Amino acid sequence: MVSRRRFLGTAMASTIFTPMTWAATDAVRIAVIGPANRGAANLQGVEKENIVAICDVDPANAAKARNQFPKAEFFTDYRKMYDKMSNAIDAVVISTPDHAHAHPTLTALKLGKHVYCEKPLCHSVAEVRAVREALKGTKLVTQMGTQIHAGDNYRRVVEIVKSGLLGTVNRVHVWNGSRPVAGKRAGAKPSAQFDTDLWLGPAPVEYFEATIAKSGWNFAWPHFHWRWWWEFGGGTLADLGCHYMDLPFWALDLTAPTSVKATGKKTYEGDNDTPDIMQVDYQFPGVHLTWYHGVNGPSLDGSQKYDGFGSAVLFVGDKGKLVADYGKYKLLPDAFAASVTIPTPSIAKSIGHHAEWLNAIRNGGPTTCNFEYSGRLTEAVLLGNVAYRSGEAIEWDAKTAAVTNSGKAKAFLGREYRKGWSI
Repeated sequence: MVSRRRFLGTAMASTIFTPMTWAATDAVRIAVIGPANRGAANLQGVEKENIVAICDVDPANAAKARNQFPKAEFFTDYRKMYDKMSNAIDAVVISTPDHAHAHPTLTALKLGKHVYCEKPLCHSVAEVRAVREALKGTKLVTQMGTQIHAGDNYRRVVEIVKSGLLGTVNRVHVWNGSRPVAGKRAGAKPSAQFDTDLWLGPAPVEYFEATIAKSGWNFAWPHFHWRWWWEFGGGTLADLGCHYMDLPFWALDLTAPTSVKATGKKTYEGDNDTPDIMQVDYQFPGVHLTWYHGVNGPSLDGSQKYDGFGSAVLFVGDKGKLVADYGKYKLLPDAFAASVTIPTPSIAKSIGHHAEWLNAIRNGGPTTCNFEYSGRLTEAVLLGNVAYRSGEAIEWDAKTAAVTNSGKAKAFLGREYRKGWSI
């Protein structure tokens, strides 16, 4: 495993460039890395700006975006894009697979570019910490793609929790019903009609072909389904944890857990082994938060459910409870709900998740999901996988970014990059 000191030293070895300033009416010159699927939604969020470059290792994935922006220069390798067009780029939107988040992000930050990156911020805890460190002392504007944060419902829930209406909240349950899709390794000969070695990017593994079980996600390997393999993603927890745990992080001002314990199992037939049933217990100062996935309520045995909330967050206060998902919330029990008055809305309506980032680039000011806030959130989420994969409850020192009680767990905090992909 790469040490945090070595990773940060490598990441920060070159000069950090200063971002430009311009008139508020100027279009931001944006490079888009990964313009399809989730990336297409991110592209739509910035489409009124000056899209100067489009990059995708799979040219077929980029066809629609290239037609929409015919003047944008196209690349299959973002390293070549940075080399050629650095002076023509103000900001970068990154929607690559998890294993390829940190490398283009750190490169962009080092070059003085503002960055919007999809969740989770990185593939590993060490990478997240490197990104957070890279931002120190800069005025770069960042935003992680937890777009639910911009919705009205999360704002109303945060207002209720912070108002004290529920009383003291020291217990939170977060659950999601999603499960990984089984895959079978099918030899090394790729079916993909693009450069699979380039797709691997920094991941220190050999490319493999896989056949994927039928599901509602109809994508050809390796697109989308990479997330169910440790080599490239972090399973359901990494995929959805940042969206759902964002709400208690915001409402309770959480920072970092002090200990993490995980249990789970794989019940499907596949060569991938991210768990489809999982529970993670996080101890934060004053708050015990539990994550569950593969179930539709806050218990792995399915004994607890909340009607209408198949994936949700439950805040347990000493006066009352609140259960919420992306679009709605409910106070519990009914007698409590009938006896209280909801606080007047105080958090301003979002101008839009992407618009917030663009506005901050032009005018300064913070973003709500900047990489410092989102970095703490992502680190916590990914520590659940560290605890699960190590098979040990871990003690976490956030100041030094170190597991203090488990040598085995340290191996899952980060990894070496392939030759040719160092920062």
